[in-house]
Amino acid sequence: MLSELSIKNIAIIENLNIDFSRGFNVLTGETGTGKSIIVNSVNLLIGERFDKTMLKEGESFAEVSALFSDLNDMSKKILSAHDIDFDKEIIIRRRVNRKGVSKVYINDTPVTMKILKELGKYLVDLHGQHEHQSLFYPERQRELLDRYGEYEDSINYYENIFDEISVKRAKLKDMTEELSNILQNRDLYEFHLKEIEKVSPKIGEDEELEKIENFIKNRVEINSYIESVNNSLFGQQGAEEKVWSAIESLNKLVSIDSKFADMKDVIEEITFRLEDLKDKIKEYSLMDDEEFPPIDEIEARISDINGLKKKYGGSIESVLRYRDDLVEKLGSIDIDDADLLKLQNEIKELELKLLNAGEELHKERVAAIRKIEEKIPKVLSTLKMKGVRFKVNYEKLKSPERTGLYSYEFYISTNPGETPKPLNKVASGGEISRIMLAFKSLINEKPMVDTIVFDEIDTGIGGDTGYRVGKLMKEIASGTQVITITHLPQVSIFANNHIRIEKLSDDGKATVTVKALNEMERVEETARMLGSEYGRESAVEHAKKLLEKAQ
Repeated sequence: MLSELSIKNIAIIENLNIDFSRGFNVLTGETGTGKSIIVNSVNLLIGERFDKTMLKEGESFAEVSALFSDLNDMSKKILSAHDIDFDKEIIIRRRVNRKGVSKVYINDTPVTMKILKELGKYLVDLHGQHEHQSLFYPERQRELLDRYGEYEDSINYYENIFDEISVKRAKLKDMTEELSNILQNRDLYEFHLKEIEKVSPKIGEDEELEKIENFIKNRVEINSYIESVNNSLFGQQGAEEKVWSAIESLNKLVSIDSKFADMKDVIEEITFRLEDLKDKIKEYSLMDDEEFPPIDEIEARISDINGLKKKYGGSIESVLRYRDDLVEKLGSIDIDDADLLKLQNEIKELELKLLNAGEELHKERVAAIRKIEEKIPKVLSTLKMKGVRFKVNYEKLKSPERTGLYSYEFYISTNPGETPKPLNKVASGGEISRIMLAFKSLINEKPMVDTIVFDEIDTGIGGDTGYRVGKLMKEIASGTQVITITHLPQVSIFANNHIRIEKLSDDGKATVTVKALNEMERVEETARMLGSEYGRESAVEHAKKLLEKAQ
């Protein structure tokens, strides 16, 4: 359940802490005191979108945190699945900056918004001011039907088959398009392959050919430089002759003083290097141009390779990769026909499996429908909607959808003798609120969440009906924590924990405060909600009687 809620820098709230109790909690206060801000803050804790206009003016961030205790099994399962440490309670904290970027922590462990949403739907069921309008839509009606039914495994089984079919159909489409493309371009692919195989370039061959081309074209100049180097080093009065002369002098120096031995070693090392250099110069000077192909052949080969590189990727490596791809594509034509047939058969088998799963799911939904059709009128009768006929009509879809094989729609007759009609054709706002509340009470027979939040679900309701709504909420709160924002004293009198919200103004600055009311304060707040038509003293007396009656 939601035990504590903290709000910072949201709308007109600078810093607010609220403690909730088990059972039935109500929040009351004048219009504009900030009750909707509290609901929006709870929404942020279960993964809803942050609107930048929610940020308090002049602040750089907003933060909402909450303590949840007595976690249900599904919440524990999700926390364990994501390796989040917990004991009997968790603290969820969401911080949002001016740009709308969120950071979320569960027990100080950073988590994604996806994980928050996954967990949030098992922590809080929030029914906003306008959510009852969603009951007009068949999709929302089916969701409520499934929330009541006990066939989640059947839904998951059907959806898994549907998703598998979708994946295989997408794969079949891609394979078909690819095969069609290969067949359409077969002649072009074969031409490209022959063109590459005719040249058959080897990795590094272009660089080697360019070196040979450069050597042949500059052979005369190379020989001239080699001859010059040879004369400078090994000709008369060349470096070699001077080095040997230096060695003779160093030998005499060493015989006089051994400290000159190191110098002699250096010079002798130079002589070894000169010998190696002499061999290399000789090798280049004796190189025969006939060892290389004719220059026109080399240039033609370079031209062919460069032509392939320009057409097929800029390098020999890319040319060879493209060649391998062509071989694979052309070789896959015969194979793909068999693969396509196999995939088509797999899809047909899954489609048959989907139809069987869809019919089984429909049977379970129909069983839930029968119970709902019997129970909803009884609950509505306690909310002063007597003689209601409630039906769920269903119709087979033209083709299977992810939600099933059938569509479902709520029909209702609020007057005796009238044929039930679609809900959105006949129900008023107050009636829709009561129908939604009736569903919440049925779903609560096997609650999936620890906390239900009602934001002014009593809109359009008053008098004795409001009293009955409050009583029903109290019954729901016997098994699940209920938090309700209301303007009806007929509802608030049933609370286990009555919290008043006030907005104070000081020097043009608005501050929101909350206070858990004691017995006397509850009387005063209930009298305020009753209004001035009774007169203050009469209102107080009336408030006392209402509170006594509700206990």
